[in-house]
Amino acid sequence: MIKNLLILTTYGQIFYSQEFEKTEEAVDVALTGGLMSAIYSMASETQRERISEFELVTSRIVFQEEKGDLLFVLTVDKRMDIKDTEDLLNMIAKRFYEKYGDVRIDGLVLTDFVTDANEIIYQKLWYLDTQKKKFRIWDYLGTFFVALVISWYSLLIFGSPPIKGFIDFDIRTFIWDRLIGTLSTPVTLILNILFLVAVIAIPAIAVFLLFRFTNVKDTFRFSRDYITRPTRASYAELLPNYFLINILTSFIVYVSFMMFAGAFFVELKARPLFPGSLIEGYTKDFDFTNFSESDVGDQMWLGVFAWFSWVFIFPLIYSLILGEKKWGKIYKNAMFIASIAIYIYIMCYIFIGVKYLEGIGFHPRDIALYNSERQLLTFQLFSSIPLNIFFYGFLLYLGLGVTRVSPSRTRIPSLLAVGVAIYLTLTLQGIVFSIFYGGT
Repeated sequence: MIKNLLILTTYGQIFYSQEFEKTEEAVDVALTGGLMSAIYSMASETQRERISEFELVTSRIVFQEEKGDLLFVLTVDKRMDIKDTEDLLNMIAKRFYEKYGDVRIDGLVLTDFVTDANEIIYQKLWYLDTQKKKFRIWDYLGTFFVALVISWYSLLIFGSPPIKGFIDFDIRTFIWDRLIGTLSTPVTLILNILFLVAVIAIPAIAVFLLFRFTNVKDTFRFSRDYITRPTRASYAELLPNYFLINILTSFIVYVSFMMFAGAFFVELKARPLFPGSLIEGYTKDFDFTNFSESDVGDQMWLGVFAWFSWVFIFPLIYSLILGEKKWGKIYKNAMFIASIAIYIYIMCYIFIGVKYLEGIGFHPRDIALYNSERQLLTFQLFSSIPLNIFFYGFLLYLGLGVTRVSPSRTRIPSLLAVGVAIYLTLTLQGIVFSIFYGGT
């Protein structure tokens, strides 16, 4: 992502230069410095305005002038997040002044600044350091465990799914009712309180220790950074293959929220999970004890196919539209980004879920009553609008991310390819769902 760092004066005196990307031919630092200062000075004199950056075919050169006519120049991949580039320049400039102050000596080359530059860059762009790490078996097991912990908290928050055959289970029935029943016996009450702390705190402590002493945190750090700023998606190509375990973790968390929140995605619309009515017209009860004869299997099939289509089919369509002959790399990156965007998609299940709807006063278990409630303005405000916000947010993050994972190999713009791929994926979902449930 970072190709070159140059620190010089606006009149061409070089203080520091560092190459981050190996090239077949050595770059003449003096010539490069002279060119940079000439471009910067010419733009300032002819346009009466400082130049902040200019672009090449695959690169962006960013300038930042500081006091004492000092110029910091960073050459980066054009896909790199511009805010990260600006932050890096600010941090490097600050460290430079802290270390050297205003001392300027003709001909001085500050080679000892390499340690500071590397520290700043690898701290900010931790992705550059992941290739050096080896993911061990306990790192994979730890990542799997973290996903299960998230699912456990999902179960405690939402409780067991509204399906016949499941024991009524949530944080209230699991602990609170027992606490109320033991108020008269202090010893039992204390034990139950300790048990409550244990079921909530111990999994969190275990996750903290895993993040502290293993590489597990790395697979979740990119998810956090990407959701914070989706333009960082281009960094996905810097991540080693072990980051693809995020696809498994996203699936586990996705299914847990789909089940416990009591919602699913079908026919390009989010509908509440009606006990006895997976899709309008279905009359079979959700009976987990009689799996094959109820709508439980249908619910799971629809949810899994929706996840599968976004994580696998969508990136495949996108890669083929771009005409990528070696589409394995772009497919890997897009698939990884899609699996992270699923975490935003999960919010759709919360806002259309039975547990949420019941919590705000609606009656999704009574189909006749609920059909009338769906026409109310309050339902639009508290369910439909949040649902659409998060679903289109999911599409936005997916689109912004995938367009940055690789440049287009054809004349088709990557943004157009994303739009077409999303449309075709939604269409494919609709076709598959209509084939299986078209007569309902």
